[in-house]
Amino acid sequence: MNFIIRNAKFLPIIGGILTIIALFTPTSFHTEPGNTYFVWMNQLYLETDPGPLTIGLLRIDLELVIYSTIFSVVIYTSALISIILSTVYRRQPINPKGYKRNAIILATLITLSTLAWIIMMEIFYRRNGFPHWSIGGGGYIPHFGVIGQFIGSVFIVMGVLLERNTK
Repeated sequence: MNFIIRNAKFLPIIGGILTIIALFTPTSFHTEPGNTYFVWMNQLYLETDPGPLTIGLLRIDLELVIYSTIFSVVIYTSALISIILSTVYRRQPINPKGYKRNAIILATLITLSTLAWIIMMEIFYRRNGFPHWSIGGGGYIPHFGVIGQFIGSVFIVMGVLLERNTK
């Protein structure tokens, strides 16, 4: 625990990098006998079956693709700004209160955008008569693309809060 507290200044950077990596990994997957479907936040999907790989748009609803793109951009931008802000904070004297407030706001944006995307997927799928997520009776199970964003946000907030205690 002492090691984590001493190196808390790196947690926001790690959290931002983890969030960006999660954004480029599948958010959910569905397995059927002989097939596995991976879905990314921007509505791309990859289908693996005994034949060739199939890549395409999971849903072609323009509204869904636009909202998914907006959420992805907000998450990516927030994570990138969090990394930059944390790096600048290490090198130049800036207001610690402002840094901490902004880092927490960015982590909150990441979390809220991810939650909004999860809810949006369920709403759009239920409009078509079936749920998306396995919790609601659908077939898709959350994957690192969703879970990693929450973990990255926690790292950002934890780093900021632990750092406050050490200064």
